Amino acid sequence: MEINPYLAEYMAAVNQKTAAWDKLRLGRFTGSGISALMTNPKTKAANEAGELSETAKKYIYEKVMEEVTGQSANEATSRAIDWGNEWEEHALKELQKAINCPDDRFEYKPAFKLFNDYFGCSPDAFAWLPDFERVGVEIKCPWNSVNHFLHSQVKTAEDLKKVNPDYYWQIMGNMLTHNLPAWIFASYDPRQPENRRLHYVVIEAEIDALNELCERMEAAYKYKESVKTAWLS
Repeated sequence: MEINPYLAEYMAAVNQKTAAWDKLRLGRFTGSGISALMTNPKTKAANEAGELSETAKKYIYEKVMEEVTGQSANEATSRAIDWGNEWEEHALKELQKAINCPDDRFEYKPAFKLFNDYFGCSPDAFAWLPDFERVGVEIKCPWNSVNHFLHSQVKTAEDLKKVNPDYYWQIMGNMLTHNLPAWIFASYDPRQPENRRLHYVVIEAEIDALNELCERMEAAYKYKESVKTAWLS
């Protein structure tokens, strides 16, 4: 679906983690949740029939209820979330130094952007790398240091998909939305020895994955609209 240019201009001016940002995301699939749509049904027959998984359906139901109620289905808070928010800006600055990216080419917390009317993403940052020029950034500051250790084993897109498929699909969705060929996945833990605090790797777009993502989103959107129509009739 075509995005109204006035809406696009408005979204570009909305800061992340604000009430307006939350409202823009209501009822829409987002990068942080899109991996739910990429899960497969438990039975072979359902998978071969192209059915949505129960995990995907639950995510879709959440988005339907967000539209109906005007309230976010994901308002959870925890020590882990607070920890990530607390360290994210510092972690991004450490990453900027590590990749030697000048200030005028490093953009912190860009605005939410729609890929279409029902899916959008909010990158942690945009940066510049010589081999790719403009790239996006997804940085994690895990409360559990074991997760940082696991993140540090990631060297390729396939590694990331194995270690954490949620982050893999989040990055693929971001590359699709922002039309970029590569994305930095980074993990930061200030409690580690200095040489182990920051790990980052460049993940390149995978065409087959992007195509699959588009197909799943389209099927999910159609199902979402049918559920909403039935609920409101």
